[in-house]
Amino acid sequence: MSCRRFLKQEAGAVLLLVLAFIGLAVPLAIGAIKVADELNVLSRVYDKLLRSRYTASAGAELAFWTVINNPSFDDNLTPVDPCTDTVITVGGEQVTVTVCRVFTVIDLQGQGLVVTKTVTPATAQQDTETLFTYTITIENAGSADAVIKQVYDYLPPKFLYVNGSTSGLTTSNPQLNNSSPQSCGDRPYRLYWNLEPDNITIPPGEQVYISFQAEAELDQGTYLNQASVRYVPWWSTTGTYVDVFTPFTAEVVVGSGTPYCGYDLNVMVTKEVQPQNATPGVETEFTYSIKTENLSTGTRYVCKIEDNLPPTFTYVAGSALEYPANIALSEPELVWDGNSTRWLLRWADGTGSNLNPLVSLAAGETRYQVFRAITTPEPGVDYFNEVSSVWSRQLVGGHCKTGSGDGGASSWGGSIQGGASPESEVEGIIIYDITSLASDGTVRSRIQYTEASGQIEILSWQEY
Repeated sequence: MSCRRFLKQEAGAVLLLVLAFIGLAVPLAIGAIKVADELNVLSRVYDKLLRSRYTASAGAELAFWTVINNPSFDDNLTPVDPCTDTVITVGGEQVTVTVCRVFTVIDLQGQGLVVTKTVTPATAQQDTETLFTYTITIENAGSADAVIKQVYDYLPPKFLYVNGSTSGLTTSNPQLNNSSPQSCGDRPYRLYWNLEPDNITIPPGEQVYISFQAEAELDQGTYLNQASVRYVPWWSTTGTYVDVFTPFTAEVVVGSGTPYCGYDLNVMVTKEVQPQNATPGVETEFTYSIKTENLSTGTRYVCKIEDNLPPTFTYVAGSALEYPANIALSEPELVWDGNSTRWLLRWADGTGSNLNPLVSLAAGETRYQVFRAITTPEPGVDYFNEVSSVWSRQLVGGHCKTGSGDGGASSWGGSIQGGASPESEVEGIIIYDITSLASDGTVRSRIQYTEASGQIEILSWQEY
């Protein structure tokens, strides 16, 4: 079918015409049916069908109008939660209009496993027993199957898993490594779901989840959670697995929100990027800022920082030297990752290291590593980025000691869930799927919206 286009003024006019047609044209059509000596009951049925069909069309037109005239309506839509619903009444009939943004994730060659974590409620009354529901969402944003082997969750201290509450990917209870509440700072529950030997395969573009409940009676503070997923990537021929961690997330705030409380709270690393939008086909420089925060009560040393640039991005030589407050005032080691076809930037401790002198973070201290990268964005593509750091509690011979119990790693995957996003999204051409559902009529449409011209192009339209 040929594509139909709407401009801002036209979309509003069409909406008014459809609404007017519902009020005027449909009764005329029904009158003609009656004159044609149809049965009265058939007229009433046909009347209802016509009204539903046109009210559904009106809902779709309203969605067009919203896309053009309310640019902020999709600000909170993400690849994990891409849809928004609106219920309206047209001619006395209720219509549900669903608009879904179609997110296109750049091909990460099977490496794009995105793990996020949420909790409800996100606040609680002090010293009041509360039931919390946690959800771990696992999305395969790559181009090949991802085979999930295990899922781990590190509850905050004082939280107790509710027996029999697991749903989603599995309904089995997890294995537990602790069985009683603790004080903030103690080692809490580690929940462990072993999916072997069957494993779970997630095709590209699909997602699965595990949901469970925990209960706690809490003092004041911010209670942080972390989850991780172990999976076999597409390129592994020997069963080699990859672990993907969320940052400390799924916050539960009680009272003043201080102090922080969570499993092995040490060093948290997160990522921001500016600009977050770009024009397709125009070479653009992006400024990345890696935030490293010491959440522990003692000194921690930063041993290594690794940043995986999105595919097609190239580090801007010398840019890490331009920010005097950087953790490492040196150029990164550039490593080409042939599996995911992108550059790895590494600042690491060692003899002749480019992370020298080592940086110590006092309790509560935050430092940054800022640099720039460049690419020519493609239309309709979201670019994702991952960063990780290795830290140590102490030094040996001036270098990090990272044996068992001496240090650890923290990582942040390319998720655009909430807050500042570690992704840059190409702006200008956006695809939406629209469903308008009336009692006896449905319209489904896919549209392409060009922001610069305010133009909508109808790629498909189905009525039934």
